[in-house]
Amino acid sequence: MTARRVFAIAMTVAVACVAVHGQQGVSATAWFGVPLPAGLGDSHRSILDVSRMQPPAATVPAGEERNTELRGDTIHKYLEAIVGISKADRARGEKAWGRITGFRAADETHAWVLEQFKAAGLRNVETETYTATQATWYPKSWEVKVLANGKAGAGSRDVVLESAFPTSGSRVTNGPIRGGVVFVGATTDAALPAVDVTGKIAVQTLHPQSGAFSERTRTTDRARELAKRGAIAVLNVVEQAGNMYVRDFSNCGVPCFNLGTDDGRFLVAVAERAARAGVADVQISIGLDTEMRPDLKGHNTIGLVPGTRDDEIVIVNAHADGWFDAAGDNGDGLAVLMALAHHFAKPENKPERTLLFVASGGHHNGGMNGPGNLVTMNPQLVGKAVLVVNLEHIAQLHFMNDPFRVEAVEQPMGFGISNEAPAIAALATRAQQRYGFALRPNFSNSIAGDLGGYAPLGVPRVQAIHSGPMYHTSGDTLDTISTPGLERAARFYAYFVTEAAKTDRAALQPK
Repeated sequence: MTARRVFAIAMTVAVACVAVHGQQGVSATAWFGVPLPAGLGDSHRSILDVSRMQPPAATVPAGEERNTELRGDTIHKYLEAIVGISKADRARGEKAWGRITGFRAADETHAWVLEQFKAAGLRNVETETYTATQATWYPKSWEVKVLANGKAGAGSRDVVLESAFPTSGSRVTNGPIRGGVVFVGATTDAALPAVDVTGKIAVQTLHPQSGAFSERTRTTDRARELAKRGAIAVLNVVEQAGNMYVRDFSNCGVPCFNLGTDDGRFLVAVAERAARAGVADVQISIGLDTEMRPDLKGHNTIGLVPGTRDDEIVIVNAHADGWFDAAGDNGDGLAVLMALAHHFAKPENKPERTLLFVASGGHHNGGMNGPGNLVTMNPQLVGKAVLVVNLEHIAQLHFMNDPFRVEAVEQPMGFGISNEAPAIAALATRAQQRYGFALRPNFSNSIAGDLGGYAPLGVPRVQAIHSGPMYHTSGDTLDTISTPGLERAARFYAYFVTEAAKTDRAALQPK
């Protein structure tokens, strides 16, 4: 029986049992003998043991060994520096840490990129600054805890659910809120169960096969319906592995938190045993301190590599911001951007067309889109730009669910070409075959991610991207990134950009 099936049965039992009222009893052990949740643990290490993961070495065609700036170990040093900025942000006491646009760590990231671009020898290097068009929701502190009950057993104490992370827009205005837990099943259920949630804290589960983002619509819609029915808060148990912070979903209508699987396991087991003992319900307290921050400043750091011709430009972009350690979203893309900047700045690698390297901001903030601001602030790009290449989520190990596990290969990526130009697809296929970059076989016109802001340029936009289980979680750590995968990505894109920079514009954008 799978872990998913066991959890689903436990949720069903808990929903039924909380309605049972019988002879009350007292457990002889704390929390009815249910083991306490494991806590959040070390959020700078993978949720799974990846210490023995050894992906295959990168393929380096004869003659390309000289391009040492594209080696995986070289790129990994950039990634260590990038992730180090996030780690320092947490060490300063930020509970919602990361390289978040508008905050100190993002400013430090762009300062680091600026120095890297200069060291590489790029031209016209600068950091452009823009102002947010809307206020940013910021969680300062929070606590979700299961309240002790003498009937739960001798020695029972309040249990803080350490994996609890507030969803965007959540607020608690008058101190902690308190309520009994009611279980409402899985987000994939056909309908909400016929249970009274009025004045209660509703708990629902979701079971993403990839990142939690794939569950956004039904998770949020269900939470809003629970709020309409009278729930005072919603807890989303994200069934992946252990406990992680998951930063996804927004505007649930009531305070809403994501929980890790182990915290969810504890809640279910305690509620089930409490019901058997005749204890009416399990009480939870939720505290949350947030604020809205207006007029935050975002940045795009840019630099040029002049081509043989300067009348046309290929833009190579990677967003610099990220939640938590953000090694794969988007530390790996930014690190490869640094490698490509060093590569193309070498005289022997001079491209046919001029290259504009962009470390963009605002990917994770409303009203702060970096590419959109770049286009607005640099109108000369209209007419000169012929292609945009985006580097995003490109070298993470392959995490999977059912059971939750990891393999020593890179997460397969979808390759998107906005205009589906055959010449671009053929070029990507040649590059993939040459270097073994982990692309799925069927390309599409999907370019979700950072490329929307470049739409006003009216040129083809291209990227490889994935949204695996570590996406937007504290599990997106340095040790989940494949060093050979960084090299595969860098060599793939170096070849792709070189060839695209000399491909006829009519082939890049056929009529």
